[in-house]
Amino acid sequence: MRTKVTIGLFFLSVLISRTAWSDTIGLYSDPSGASCNIVVTPFAVTDVYVVHVTDGATASMFLAQKPACWTGAAWLGDTTPYCAGVGCGDSQTGITLVYGACRVGAIQVLTIRYFTAGTSETCCSYPLLPHPWSQGGHAEVADCEFNPGVAFGLMATVNGGPECPCGYPVPVEETTWGQLKALYSD
Repeated sequence: MRTKVTIGLFFLSVLISRTAWSDTIGLYSDPSGASCNIVVTPFAVTDVYVVHVTDGATASMFLAQKPACWTGAAWLGDTTPYCAGVGCGDSQTGITLVYGACRVGAIQVLTIRYFTAGTSETCCSYPLLPHPWSQGGHAEVADCEFNPGVAFGLMATVNGGPECPCGYPVPVEETTWGQLKALYSD
């Protein structure tokens, strides 16, 4: 019984420390991260900027694939100064970025480029999601001491407006104490 209580307290402390993490990674229509509404012009190139806001980070890992509701858009590619060579991935399948030093503030870490042959549905939600290899249901980061942590992915909208706000955290899958305890029961 004492072992189960110890394990339970350990996982409770991990959950509390992860929810206290203050980093966000969001999708924006500008490199400074001021507008999360991506306005699409037909037959044009549209850039989506990924901005990491942090008190100090050295790396991040996330997924930002084109949402199905963004009809008429074709992904052209990504550009970033933070790909540490072969194997960093891409926004559509999962990407890992290494900053090369401790970075603080709002950092534009990636530009995702699309060609838009038409418009999109109004209020198309474009979430920043966990990397497919993520274990915790959030984008993952490393702080300035290389400790792992989480960042909350922020939602953008494509062709949004006042009726469809953006910039709020992407919902994560809920769990219960029973589900958590079942993972560690005898």
